[in-house]
Amino acid sequence: MNQIDSAKVAEGQVMAAIDMGSNSFHMVVARLQSGEVRLVQKFGEKVRLASGLDANNCLTEEAFERGLDCLRRFAQRAENIETGWLRCVGTNTLRKARNGNKFISEAEKIIGCPVQVVAGREEARLIYLGVSHSLPTGEGKRLVFDIGGGSTEFIIGSKFEPRLTESLHMGCVSYRDRFFPDGQLSEWHFFRAVMAARREILAIAASYKEAGWQHVVGASGTVKAIRNAIVENELGDETITRESLQRLIEKVLSFKTADDIDIAGVKPDRRSVLPSGLAILTGVVEGLGIDAINYSDGALREGVLYDMLGRLEHENVCERTMGSLMSRYGIDECQAKRVKQTALQAFDQVRVKWELDDERYRNALGWAALTHEIGLAISHAGFHRHGAYLLMYSDLAGFSREEQLLMGVLVGGHRRKIKQQLFEEVSESDRIQALKATLLLRIAVNLHRSRRDSHLPSFLMVAEKQQVNLQFPEKWLDEHPLTCDELQQEKEIWAKIGYELNFE
Repeated sequence: MNQIDSAKVAEGQVMAAIDMGSNSFHMVVARLQSGEVRLVQKFGEKVRLASGLDANNCLTEEAFERGLDCLRRFAQRAENIETGWLRCVGTNTLRKARNGNKFISEAEKIIGCPVQVVAGREEARLIYLGVSHSLPTGEGKRLVFDIGGGSTEFIIGSKFEPRLTESLHMGCVSYRDRFFPDGQLSEWHFFRAVMAARREILAIAASYKEAGWQHVVGASGTVKAIRNAIVENELGDETITRESLQRLIEKVLSFKTADDIDIAGVKPDRRSVLPSGLAILTGVVEGLGIDAINYSDGALREGVLYDMLGRLEHENVCERTMGSLMSRYGIDECQAKRVKQTALQAFDQVRVKWELDDERYRNALGWAALTHEIGLAISHAGFHRHGAYLLMYSDLAGFSREEQLLMGVLVGGHRRKIKQQLFEEVSESDRIQALKATLLLRIAVNLHRSRRDSHLPSFLMVAEKQQVNLQFPEKWLDEHPLTCDELQQEKEIWAKIGYELNFE
């Protein structure tokens, strides 16, 4: 592991990350020692969440219970870890599942921390972070890929910085169900799976080859199982080559069914997905022209650990993402910062009474304030709706899907009428708090219509259950009749949804 700056992290700090993958759930527990993240324990279970998706892309009751049972066991191992040092992420299957929010809600009750479902490119970034910290710091660019149960992530980067990230819809579980549904093995089934993988890779092949790389690294279970099988059956060495891969393919296809596979180095619970994983890896090798692949123990879960530390040490990728977003869409940075400062000032005054103690809401309000005018780059008419869409559906490094939805809802509700159906986008447990944060953003925007630094004095905000009392210096509102008029209109909008705004 590579050394980090631990000046702000206590020596011996224990942390943990849970990765809810489409095939397996993993948990790693680590301790910070002498500036290094030392892995203490690793746990993994084959949950096969992806196999539990029915024809309507809903998780079956059996898949639900398999996943939750696994998390109950993980929770016992994490019960002494501080909440701020425990992070849980979901991947492809939870991105797809129509009832994923229900599973997430139950998972959060068991684990005791928020569950973040990460977008494909964010998953790729975290994977690269985990891989890069598990390898010696070398010169040149790396191509890193991770064949999961429902998707495969590709990253080109150098040292600890990813340059290109992509997630393709092909995984060892989904390809098993698609091309080897009855477990029957044949060259024809295998060929079809390889060709499907190659078609997927066509989408990225040109840009990745143009970027180039000096080293290729594969991460996680599929590549590990293939490497182990090659080594233990003396088909090659630790580096996977085209020749050793072909020898393993011939050996696997000598069996009639996946259940028959009896190969040294392949665990019984890996047999069913070995042929599909081999087909995807073959498609990757052929589609990108790869000659040799090395394996890395680092993966998504390790990346989550380093991302937690990066956020604490102010190497926060979220800040870089927001800076890039504001620059790309020409946001008025001075105005954005004015609105953010006021919104957070208001938040801090009402957070206790309005039960906004979770730091997620404060963070979301701050990011939403910075980007509330992002939609102006598309059209002035309804720019709040355009802004909401951009925040919800853009690939934003460092943010989970839930964080993007929350930011989008705040921006979508920051002007005009407040539509209650907008808040159905976020989980049920977040809806009331999302509405309250939106009301605070609306006030901050209203108070900065003049777009001047000198306009706004200090103010006092007091909240009750569904009421806010806003107090300014004596006669200030008399001297600013336009602001007074704005607040009066806002008061009428609040009244329509059962909230009361008073000001003096």
